[in-house]
Amino acid sequence: MNRTRLHPGMCACALLITLACGGGGGGGGTSTSPTTPPASPWASALVYANPPSGNGFRFVANQALSTPTRLVLDLVGPAAQSGQGLSFILKTDASKVTWVAPSTTSGLVQNVAFNLLPGPQALVGLDKGGGSLHGAVYQNSGSIPLGQPLVRVCLSLNAGAVGAGVPVPLTLSAGNSLSNGGVIAPIDLAFGSLTAK
Repeated sequence: MNRTRLHPGMCACALLITLACGGGGGGGGTSTSPTTPPASPWASALVYANPPSGNGFRFVANQALSTPTRLVLDLVGPAAQSGQGLSFILKTDASKVTWVAPSTTSGLVQNVAFNLLPGPQALVGLDKGGGSLHGAVYQNSGSIPLGQPLVRVCLSLNAGAVGAGVPVPLTLSAGNSLSNGGVIAPIDLAFGSLTAK
């Protein structure tokens, strides 16, 4: 039996024609589009809308210090008042967020405006569990204008623990201020809306 030998150049041409036609046995073939992975159901950021401006105590977001997963809040007091200190108990959902130290301090509550003397300080920041944060800041004497950032706290999003679009509660259980005359009085504290996105 005679066998026909193909020149290497002819083999190459035949291979190119086969590839151009879609290969053997498979007809025209079909192309498979890359599959887009499904979006994660878990939130990846904390979004806080400040409360309306007013003449009371309120928590406002510190945009310069916050990150997508860490929300830094400054407690601002009423512009028309002076005081010597304040204390508060804050509550949130510990399954969604965790109280952590702001990046500019090592404690859970950072003093921003009060004049704390060297030595033992009246500065307290305790995570009591269950989403409860106890804070207190008092200066030894004198008073300061309260219409400025007074203290700072920070919340961190628990990764893979809360769905996107879920609101995160943030409330005041109790709070007091110490006036420049030494009078202790309860305070109302306004919060904005906090959502995991």
